[in-house]
Amino acid sequence: MKKQPDYSPVLRKLLRAARIEGDPAAITGNLPAQDPSVDMLLVVTKSQSSRWQGNTANFTVLDTQSIDSLQSAGASLEGYLFLIEQEDKPVKWSISLPAAASYIRLCEHVVELSEANDPLLQFRGQIYFQELLYELYRIDRQAVHDARTAVEHTREYMESHYAEVMSVKSLAEMAGISPSYYLELFKKIVGRSPIEYLTSVRINAAKRLMEQTEAPAHQIAETVGYKDPFYFSRQFKQATGMSPSRYAERDRNRIAAFHYPMTGQMLALQNIPYAAPLDREFCLFYKHKYEQQIPVHLKDPSMENNMLFNLEALQAGRPDLIIAGDWLPKAGRGELERIAPTLYVPWWEKDWRQHLLIVAQFLGETVQAERWLTQYEIKAATIRSKLKERLRDSSILAIHILNGSIHRFGGRNLGAVLYGDLGLRLPDSQSAEPAYEILSIEQLIALNPDRLLVAIGTDPQARTLWQDLTQMPEWQYMTAVRNRHVQQIQPDPWFDYSAMGHERILRAVIKLFSLDRPS
Repeated sequence: MKKQPDYSPVLRKLLRAARIEGDPAAITGNLPAQDPSVDMLLVVTKSQSSRWQGNTANFTVLDTQSIDSLQSAGASLEGYLFLIEQEDKPVKWSISLPAAASYIRLCEHVVELSEANDPLLQFRGQIYFQELLYELYRIDRQAVHDARTAVEHTREYMESHYAEVMSVKSLAEMAGISPSYYLELFKKIVGRSPIEYLTSVRINAAKRLMEQTEAPAHQIAETVGYKDPFYFSRQFKQATGMSPSRYAERDRNRIAAFHYPMTGQMLALQNIPYAAPLDREFCLFYKHKYEQQIPVHLKDPSMENNMLFNLEALQAGRPDLIIAGDWLPKAGRGELERIAPTLYVPWWEKDWRQHLLIVAQFLGETVQAERWLTQYEIKAATIRSKLKERLRDSSILAIHILNGSIHRFGGRNLGAVLYGDLGLRLPDSQSAEPAYEILSIEQLIALNPDRLLVAIGTDPQARTLWQDLTQMPEWQYMTAVRNRHVQQIQPDPWFDYSAMGHERILRAVIKLFSLDRPS
């Protein structure tokens, strides 16, 4: 595979230079007998064989495979063989020689002068060799630059000809490089494979058509390059989280999620919000995956000084519906209701499952919500069984260090998943209620859980408290600490009290406790 060479290792010494005359025995005679100082071959070819192309330069590691390849081609191959010593072994690579005659002459000079008895002439041969290396590295760097330009052209071609049939092979031919090198270079430049990029271009084109026309899904599929409408539907859902028909309906019904948890409830119903706040640390997943698909970005609604900004953003965006939490003050409710019909989800009176069903009923998606909850219960039951086998009767405590205090998570937030859905045990038969309470350091140490999950705030007081806590002798004697069962958790997804958030917590639990590995 062609690689851009690593220029940092220095080629220290040319040990031997020889002509390849098409005689396998001659090639064998030019190779050192287990010389530990030789680790690289440079083969510059003149003729072409079944294994080696003519007018190419090949750097290859001196190993059994490379020796066998040379010997197999020996009867027809002509060129030059250089045995060299190097600091580190680079990846094998080869380049075609433009106007090969000048490089062949350099090889001839090196071979002739390396056989001379005069040390000064041998030194001159080393100079020629260094000039040869310079030219080879220069050619390869130019080839990489040209290949990058060609790859960029293929990307531009995809963006304007996405309806055409394309493959890695056809795109590589367009770029003028091998398919394997094209695939490698495309991933390096674009960050994903050519087919993945082409899929994203096609899906984005399909979304634009849905937003601008009322064409049926099968017609849109064909327009963007998919002959099979069912395959298009699967690709579209994988990319957007919803079916094409759902996306088209979503575009007609512009729904704003005014508070953070409502985003997770809507996404569980395969409905991407038209407006939503995405600026908190527990929204990173939503921000990365859906930011481009959510036209109106709100600011943290818990901050009073953001209210005016959010109202103006919603007025300009003109959503059809708004979903908010019922903790919003009456003054704010009136402002929202003047923009669009608004649903206020009863936050403390209901749990997250009931929140989902309330939102679903408001959107006419009750069947979808019930189906989602059924699938969630199946996933939770599977993980619960694995946790019981892996953790047995171990107690689990989850705490949040914030603003200089220690808070214990109860059954309302992430505890709804840990202690409710997954049946994990709190230390000393503690109740999962209240939802969130302050613990003193003495209370934490007295609870002495078998396992401890810790979320640490970004405020300076939290960091100081955590540092002080971990240096206390009492901390070191805690069971979780002694057994190295203290694990840090991040706000995303653990602080997201919604259907989608809790499904993502299930996946985080699998990773946290290595449930995907054998016991």
